[in-house]
This record gives sequence, C-alpha cells and structure tokens, in this order.
Amino acid sequence: MKKQWQIHNPRPETVRTLSRQLGCSPLIARLLAIRGVGSGEEASRFMNPSLSSLTPPQELPGMEAAVRRIHRGLAAGQKILVYGDYDADGITATALLVAFLRRCGARVSYYIPHRIADGYGLGADFIRTRAMATGTDLIITADCGSGSGEAITLARKAGIHTIVTDHHPVIQLPDAALAVVNPQREDSRSNLAPLAGVGVAFYLVIALRTHLRTAGFWKHRREPNLKRLCDLVALGTVADVVPLIGENRTLTAAGLQQINRHARPGIDALMRMSGSPGTPVDAESIAFKLAPRLNAAGRLAHARMACELLLADSRPKAARLARALCRLNSRRQTMENQLLESIMDRLTSFPGRLDRSVLVVDGDRWHEGILGIVAARLVRQFNRPAVVISSRNGTSKGSGRSIDGIDLSAALEQCRDLLDRFGGHPLAAGLSLKSANTKAFKDRLETIVGRMMTDQDVEPKLSIDARVPLGQVTPALMASLERLGPFGQGNPYPLFMDTGVRVHACKPVGDRHRRMVLECGTGTGDTLPAIQFNITGGPMPSNRLEKIAYRPQWNYWKGRKRLQLMVEDLAPES
Repeated sequence: MKKQWQIHNPRPETVRTLSRQLGCSPLIARLLAIRGVGSGEEASRFMNPSLSSLTPPQELPGMEAAVRRIHRGLAAGQKILVYGDYDADGITATALLVAFLRRCGARVSYYIPHRIADGYGLGADFIRTRAMATGTDLIITADCGSGSGEAITLARKAGIHTIVTDHHPVIQLPDAALAVVNPQREDSRSNLAPLAGVGVAFYLVIALRTHLRTAGFWKHRREPNLKRLCDLVALGTVADVVPLIGENRTLTAAGLQQINRHARPGIDALMRMSGSPGTPVDAESIAFKLAPRLNAAGRLAHARMACELLLADSRPKAARLARALCRLNSRRQTMENQLLESIMDRLTSFPGRLDRSVLVVDGDRWHEGILGIVAARLVRQFNRPAVVISSRNGTSKGSGRSIDGIDLSAALEQCRDLLDRFGGHPLAAGLSLKSANTKAFKDRLETIVGRMMTDQDVEPKLSIDARVPLGQVTPALMASLERLGPFGQGNPYPLFMDTGVRVHACKPVGDRHRRMVLECGTGTGDTLPAIQFNITGGPMPSNRLEKIAYRPQWNYWKGRKRLQLMVEDLAPES
C-alpha cells in the first residue's frame, strides 16, 4: 500500500533557540522541537530524566487509604493476595508488588487468571472458590479490577478488603473497594494518566515505602532500593505501548539502566535465550524480543510461568523458564502465521471485503490467545481497524486493533446492546458476545466506523522528521540520537529521508523481508547496509534512483556493532 510522506515543520525560531541554548546541532534541536520541547530547561529534563522529578504518589486518589491498609496487614501478619492480569503489563505489575511485599516480610501470594478458563479481571467465582477458601484478608489487584464491582462487593461481604491498582478507564468505581488507585479516575487531578498498570503499582510501592519509613518499619529491616524494581516497570510500560513521555519516560530510562546491569536473573536469561547475548537492551529490544516471550505464556499456556521467571532468584531456574517461554513464543508465531494466512485467503477471495471501513473476521475455535496479534497484523497491512472473533459453543470472543483517529472503544460503546462484555482503549479492545449476534455486530460496527473514517485515514502515513543525507549517518550522529531515547509510543525513533539513493544487491530474507546496500546520492560511492521488514509486495528495487525513508541503527553481531539503516519505505524518484 502506497504511503503518504508527511514532513514535520517545527517553528524555525524554536529550533534556533534550542540550538543556541543547548549548543547542539540544528538537527537535534529540530528533533526536540518536533517532540514538543520548547526551551533549554525542557530539553535538559527531556534528555536527562531523573527519578527525583517524579510526581508525588500522594497525588493519586486512594493512595493514602491503600498504604495505611497494607501497613495494617503487614503488622497483623494477614494473608495478602496480589491478583494480576495475564499480559506483560499485568505480569510485571504482579511481580513488582510481590517482590516488594516479600521484602517487607509479608504473607503474600499471587494469582494470575488463565486467559481462556478464567477470562479477564477479578471474578466472583475466584472470590468464592479461592480467596474465601484460603482465608485471604486483603486482595491487591495489579493492572485490573476497576470494572470488578460484583467480585469486590462479594469479597467485602466475606470480610476481605480489596485495593485496586489499575490504569484502565473507569466507568463506575467499585464502591466496595477499600481504595481504587487509578490515574484514569474522573477525580484524579495528577498528570499520571499515561501510566501503565505496572507504573501504578510502582507508585503504590513508592508511597508504601515512605509510609513505612515514617512509621519506623525499616528500623529492624533493610529498606529496599526501589531503583532495582525499575527494570520491571520498564518491561511492562514498553510492552503495554503506553506513551513514553513524562513519568513513563523517566521510569523506562531508569529501568533500562537496571536491565543492562544484568541484575535480574529472569530478564537476563530471557534476553540471552532470545538470541541477543551481549546486545544492549533498549525499548525496541523489550517491544520485539522480551515482551512477546512474556506474553506467550498468557496466550498459549499460563502467565504464572512468566511471573515466576521475573521472580526467580537463581540463574538455573531462570534459564529453564526462559527456554520454556521461547518455545511457547515459537509455537505462537507458527499459529499466528497459519491463522493469518487462512484469513488472508478468505479476504482476498472476496475483494470487496478489503474496501470496508473495518475488517471483522470470525471463525470456529480459533485460539483466543492469538486473536489480538493477528488483528494487529491486519491493521498494519490494510491500515484500517480489524476485529478477529473466535466462536465456541454459541459464545464468541474477539480482539480488535485500530488506527490513529479511530477510537475502537468508542465504537464498541455504540454496540453495547449486542455485546456481553467489552473493554479496552482507543487502539485496542476485547469483547465477547453471543455467536448469534455476530452478523449484526459486524454490520453495526462497519456503519459506525465508516462514519468516523475518511479516505485520508485509510492511507498510511509516514511522519518524516528531517531530510538527512546518508553520508551524514555517522557514529557521532548515533550518539546524539541516543540522548533522545528511550523511544517508543509518543516518542518515536527519528525517521529521516534522502533522495537520489541507489539500491544495490537487494536480496529477499524469508517471505516478507529484504536486505540491500544503499549508495549515497553524493557521487562518492559511500554505501550503507540496510534491511526492510514486512514487505507487502511489489518488485525488488533495481539499480535506480530512489527516495528513501529510513531510521539509522546499530546492528550488533558477534560482539561487534556496525551502522545499518532500517528502511521504512522506498519510492522511485520522479
């Protein structure tokens, strides 16, 4: 699909001011201005994120009640249960809370539901069969619970208090909860709304440690260094694709430093097993290597395996669990590719389906753990929202992904009467419905999204930061760019363009990728190796002039690193 190139145009006076105040190149000043940085002071905070600048956790409603109740539970030796979610954000949030509470000497256990057998969120069945039966005194949720009013009410009647830590939108606060710590609450006035679930859990831990210090709790016990938990925060924050701005940026930067110290056996083992030993871990490594392997547990087996990996205190145990997760991830990739191929055959057999505003596909007994990632691949290929639904015994469950500008959760709200359950974010959502309602749901959703969408929404866009000739891609430039990281949602890795580039030695890599050598258009004969992923068709470029959109990067191989280009788009030069 042809992409529309859009070149950012920051205010020239802002670029000049930043360049003068920082003593940096106009290119770096331009990149900062594009990212909303308007002064030298803001730039200093942006490029030097510090944990000391974090917003005080007490600004989150419910925090004071939460820490007081946990302190009371610690003092009384009560049974505390952490109830998490089965994705990477929920897994890391669970591991973080359990690790800290263990350091406090708590009687703590944890439970993560099975994706298919239990479903999402804290349920009434769990309260009856597990929490009440085991004598639990206090439940702390991790990355879930804001919509679990029925279960929390049942727990309260049984004498079990519940503290919710979550970051999902709140439709109605669970009144029976002792505290709801969620930056999405309507009465929250903090700037913490972008936090991931693990970020909210970390803020609870910050507040709890301070409260316990004031109470003299640490006089007879070593006070934990919270920097050592930031690796878990970075892992869950990047995996959940929340914006890497503000607090998330600060926490992720600190977490990446911790990860690269190789202190946590589980993360270190997972990185080694992913085929990248010795390679520095950055946000991209988390997104494409660590997070998929953590998520594979919750998708195909049980997320407890991933949580045990993160809590492992021995390297042999961590290695065993990491190997198991890598095997699961390989199986997930195979299943994902098979399902995607089947769906593509169906879509291309009826070309009219590809003209619809939203792609809704359903089938019998598709594995529920891979629906979301298949939907995401459909979105990448066709640049329109997609929902993939699996039916079993009269009940259908689905997962959807969307594009910028099309709020999927708002669209589902208008289908409420056809759905049994739904929830999520503008770009990702889950749902369940009676299979008999699937056809009506498809038609309704297509009408709703069609009203939201314009032709421009369907055309994929590339946001170009600047024109940078390939000859200017040097180690010095890379060092300057690295100061703008960590990169991710909300702070994308800089995307550059150049013209007059010649493509040489273009060779396929598998079915969807290709390697090539790019010759600078300066006539010097200088070349750089390049790779392009997820090619959707079209001829292989030959020795012709091209314009190119690219991201420069380091390629690590056998202990050495070299410059290479990640090609986002190639187009013949007119």
